Amino acid sequence: MEFLAIIPARGGSKGIPHKNIRKFNGRPLISYTIAQAKKSKFITRVAVSTEAENIAAISKKYGAEVPCLRPKSLAKDNSKAVDAVLHLLDYLKTKENYVPDYIVALQVTSPMRLVEDIDGAISLLLKRKADAVVSLCATEQLLYIKDKKDLLKMVSDEKFLKSTNRQELLQTYKLDGSMVYAIKTKVFLKEKSFLAGKLIGYVIPRWRALDLDEPQDFVVSELIFRHRNKLARKIKNFI
Repeated sequence: MEFLAIIPARGGSKGIPHKNIRKFNGRPLISYTIAQAKKSKFITRVAVSTEAENIAAISKKYGAEVPCLRPKSLAKDNSKAVDAVLHLLDYLKTKENYVPDYIVALQVTSPMRLVEDIDGAISLLLKRKADAVVSLCATEQLLYIKDKKDLLKMVSDEKFLKSTNRQELLQTYKLDGSMVYAIKTKVFLKEKSFLAGKLIGYVIPRWRALDLDEPQDFVVSELIFRHRNKLARKIKNFI
């Protein structure tokens, strides 16, 4: 089966300028996602979708394909990653008659992702005979929103109101910064979404579910990344 990894990486990041190629512990941030994808036992092809020549050049240097440049109209602040993926799929089908069986979308902003996360999610997808899988991490069960006057309103489901004792509540999950999305290509093309069909979840430890959107995320993630092996051992052997 063909598993195409697609790494969306536009050049116009506002929260962190030049985020996708900014040095993260000495290497361009995008290089980590490319390396993870190339080590996967399932992924057969790794492609970057970008409109920026400099991102394309760095991506190729680290071993990814850039079959074409994305139109700038698909690289604006309000552009959707789904449209960029559709554009790349259309290009590959038109120019190469290539249609993968599965698409694996990997965001650049998850440097703490492991190749084991990618392969674990895909293995679960195949085992459950599902259409799609998305990675998740555990989150707090009781969630609130706050208005302009600082008034709180609970947005959790009513079943959570029966108790405020964490042990008595159902476990809840959130998207983890989109570490791994995998979906059958035919389902994606039909629904124009990664969250479609028979969708299952693959859980990633919360401490590694880091998403680099703001400068504070970048700084904190670098510190965690440098000590990730030590942290993993301490968590595993915690008494």
